[in-house]
Amino acid sequence: MYNELQYMIDENINTFLLFLFNMDSRLLTDPPSFFRERVDNPGILIPTLIVIATGVIAAVGSAPVADLTSQLATEGLASQGQQLNESTVNAVGTFTSVFSTIFSFLSVLLGWIVYSIAFYLIARFAFGGSASLGNTFAFTGWGYIPMLIHQLISAAAAYYVYSGVTLPNATVAAQTTLQELQNDPVILAAGVIGLVLLVWSGVIWTAAMSQLHDVSRRNAIITVGIPVGIAFLRRASGLL
Repeated sequence: MYNELQYMIDENINTFLLFLFNMDSRLLTDPPSFFRERVDNPGILIPTLIVIATGVIAAVGSAPVADLTSQLATEGLASQGQQLNESTVNAVGTFTSVFSTIFSFLSVLLGWIVYSIAFYLIARFAFGGSASLGNTFAFTGWGYIPMLIHQLISAAAAYYVYSGVTLPNATVAAQTTLQELQNDPVILAAGVIGLVLLVWSGVIWTAAMSQLHDVSRRNAIITVGIPVGIAFLRRASGLL
């Protein structure tokens, strides 16, 4: 029994790695054809691994700014007149960094949950979609490939801009410096690319929901467009 389970795990991991290196290009170039072949057997493992990989990259990419945030938190406590010994300073910095990193990872997973449930509810109750919630999760996970690319770009931008930076001791000056870094053209460019890739995910999800829930393309566009449109506006407002 154990050997069979281990074999299944190894096979699934190998399948995921082969998918990444030899990915069916139709997922990105011809999503309807890609999903049409998977309606009867969506499979949850590889989409889940794609989302988890996206979350891990997001967490790694958040490390440089998390370090600066921990510096800012420490300076904020010190500016309030609190006497902090070295161990307390290290504890505050570590907690802030770890919290920021975990939050970045969980945000990706939460996004997957929110998108999947939103797609399912709209498709099912507004347009009579026939697929299950579990299969909706699977097909939504496939659409995270552009987001994985976005996280890679964002991580590269974050390390380029934030790595090795030490904030000033004064709290106001530290906040100003951090704000200037966040407005760096490289960070803004990564954000704009992220918007484009979000739209690309939306295109993939539209094909996925149309095939999976057996709804028209128009209804699939509405199903996907509402939650993705909200996410797009939120991200765009953050770049202004």
